[in-house]
Amino acid sequence: MVESKIRCTTCYNVFNTTKDVGGKATCPMCDSAVAINENNIVGDIKKQISDLTDKIGSEVKRAITGKNKEEPTLTIDGKKYDRELMNLVMAITKDRNEINLKDTKKIFPKISDYNDYTKIEKQTVAYIRKKYKFTSEANKWLRTEIRREASTRVKDKKSKDPTNNEFKDDTPIKMVFTNIKDAYTWENINNLSEKPKSNAQWAGILLSIVFVLGLLSGVMYGLKWNNQEDQWDNNGLSSVHGSVIDEDGNAMEGVAVYGGNKQTTTNNQGQYYLYDLQGEEISILFSIEGYKDVSVWMDIRSGSANILEVEVEKGDGDIKLDLRKQIAEPWPPNYALAPIFMISALITLMGSAAALLQENFKIAITGCLFGIISYGFLIGSILSVVALALLLIDYQKFNSK
Repeated sequence: MVESKIRCTTCYNVFNTTKDVGGKATCPMCDSAVAINENNIVGDIKKQISDLTDKIGSEVKRAITGKNKEEPTLTIDGKKYDRELMNLVMAITKDRNEINLKDTKKIFPKISDYNDYTKIEKQTVAYIRKKYKFTSEANKWLRTEIRREASTRVKDKKSKDPTNNEFKDDTPIKMVFTNIKDAYTWENINNLSEKPKSNAQWAGILLSIVFVLGLLSGVMYGLKWNNQEDQWDNNGLSSVHGSVIDEDGNAMEGVAVYGGNKQTTTNNQGQYYLYDLQGEEISILFSIEGYKDVSVWMDIRSGSANILEVEVEKGDGDIKLDLRKQIAEPWPPNYALAPIFMISALITLMGSAAALLQENFKIAITGCLFGIISYGFLIGSILSVVALALLLIDYQKFNSK
């Protein structure tokens, strides 16, 4: 049988069960019958984090490499044509053969986009004119607009049209990595050391330090939580001992104590000892005639003193206690701190490069914010706040570039 964890819908206690979805399990804490469904099954935190990390990694890889993007051109009879323009024309002429003025006014923005009229676009327009029929009004209008656009166009220094041979596919992340390469060249580092530095450049230097501290934080947390299921090493056998008293504080002799497959009774001083217990938690039952039964769930740890003191009350019935929550367990997101710190540190490095080059204020500010998240043994967070203040003082340096 496969064991899974479910959460009680009454007291929110998490416990193990071997029953399948659709069945019911009894909560050991409140004795409620819990219906097992997809909503109250507690997933594997580590697996969820691993799946999320893989997904983020694939998205980052796609952003950096630009893969999975549709090619800007298509090839017909060995010649390249503008894919976007051709797709539009084919959609327009799907149900009719003639292209009218209204259609042409939809086509022209695709020709004049990116403030450029490339060789491939010219070749595509010539192919469309030859292949498809325009009304005389549409044909005249298109020729006039192309000539007018060509006479007034001021080309950008850097081509943004993907059909241009000089175009470089700089996705935002590619551009950032180019900034990093430019910022940390030997020449630029020498210039920083020889010339007076602006506040923005000092911020960049601080963020470089934060990057290193953030990586170290991630490595340290990764080593701490690697292959560690719990906050404690609990491979050995455990023991529990303590004493049982009544409502007046008197020691209770002869109380039967049951824990796991072990049992004992209290001595004349009300003390009991349970040895060779397995697992990480256990339910211990205290029972004596004339008094209420006391059932206690508790965490047990090998190599530690597991002490349980119990008070019994006269009467019938039972008392149920759950002390498992009193021992601090690692908060699940601790497993994710290492990748969070390291990813934040990498984004901080991007912000550092932007600050050193004084070229992209938004990325520089983003680097500061992620520098705070990267922690860096707290020193990194403090330095990031200082860098943020320096950037805000010097923001005009970015506007002037």
